[in-house]
Amino acid sequence: MVINARRFEWLQEYGQLDHDIKYLKWNLLKTRAELSRRISGDLSNDHLVKGSKGARVEEEIARLEQELQWRVQAQHDLRELVSSFNGIEEQILRKKYIDGQTLEEIAEDDEVHYTLSYIRKKHAELHRRLDFLDKWDADKYELQVVVGDQLR
Repeated sequence: MVINARRFEWLQEYGQLDHDIKYLKWNLLKTRAELSRRISGDLSNDHLVKGSKGARVEEEIARLEQELQWRVQAQHDLRELVSSFNGIEEQILRKKYIDGQTLEEIAEDDEVHYTLSYIRKKHAELHRRLDFLDKWDADKYELQVVVGDQLR
């Protein structure tokens, strides 16, 4: 069985974007709270030193907002791309991990014309393949580190 390591890269990319967006939203809330403390809270009487982190809070908020906007757009674009995939494997992965549907809901979907048992079997197969690819990537990375250390 030949496994194309790049075939499901979009799923990993989507997961990373989702993680990054959640982190950026949290970081933005935290940074806005810090700004609020500096404007009218317990830090309002503190003297800011030029170039300090406190003096750059507004710049940091602007940077975080821009990064968040970029990642949300990238996630939207990736979702649009993935929606154009019409293979059953891609449909199962998209519906399960992006749309959040259960395997039962996927089997009942009008786009998918397969039984629940087939969807479950295919999902288990995909899970094994994705686990294999994750392990393969990790092993490849470890090998690169070992070889890199030996070359030094």
